[in-house]
Amino acid sequence: MNKQPIAAIFDVDGTLIAGASLEVRFVKYLWRYGELRVSDIARQAAGAFRIACAGQSIRRANKAYLCGKNLAHYRRLAADFFDQRIKNNLLPRAIERVQWHQQQGHSVALVSGSLDFLLEPLAQYLNAPIFIGTKIESDENILQGKIAGTQPYSKAKVTAFTALNQFRNFDLTRSFAYGNHFSDRHLLTIVGNPVATNPDRRLGNFARQKDWMIEEFAKKNIYLGAQASLPAGGARSKVATLHEG
Repeated sequence: MNKQPIAAIFDVDGTLIAGASLEVRFVKYLWRYGELRVSDIARQAAGAFRIACAGQSIRRANKAYLCGKNLAHYRRLAADFFDQRIKNNLLPRAIERVQWHQQQGHSVALVSGSLDFLLEPLAQYLNAPIFIGTKIESDENILQGKIAGTQPYSKAKVTAFTALNQFRNFDLTRSFAYGNHFSDRHLLTIVGNPVATNPDRRLGNFARQKDWMIEEFAKKNIYLGAQASLPAGGARSKVATLHEG
């Protein structure tokens, strides 16, 4: 009997929550409550110009608005932000799936390009023991507005999770991964049970070519590809039943 643990890996933006990303919502929250000043916006614009000249994604790589901010204070803001703006906007069917995996004894992991301190309250709420997000450089608890290390996006999600798995030793052939964006295909490919969730057009097409499971957590339909199989006897039918009616 294989006693290696099983992971259930979830992307966040577009998978557990629909619409704007956590970080976009957080920036709006900060502006509304006076936590961002005009000088922060100017710094962000200057950072965007530098990043564009370097050929990087402005939206993902530009964290200049965080420069000079107190990390402990922003972690408290992130917790308040989650309670006020995110908790009640999580997709119910996605949360049901997280809970189903936990009932099977699987370890839930959040892997996202979102800021790690934004993922922390979400992970606590979901009782997810693992979360991997974008870290920001800090010096004596003051954020420097630059990404520390590599941002977990696209293939970098695979790198981050496989590095973690050297210590956790999950059986990836029996593990699960959920993602909504075409860039998530790399992460979904490393597990035996990939699920294209609320997929964009390119990921949806790719998933059909691979015969993966496709789900719309905001809707009632479910597509079970030939490769969609769950470890315990009858578990596959339980997942389908969970999303019927």
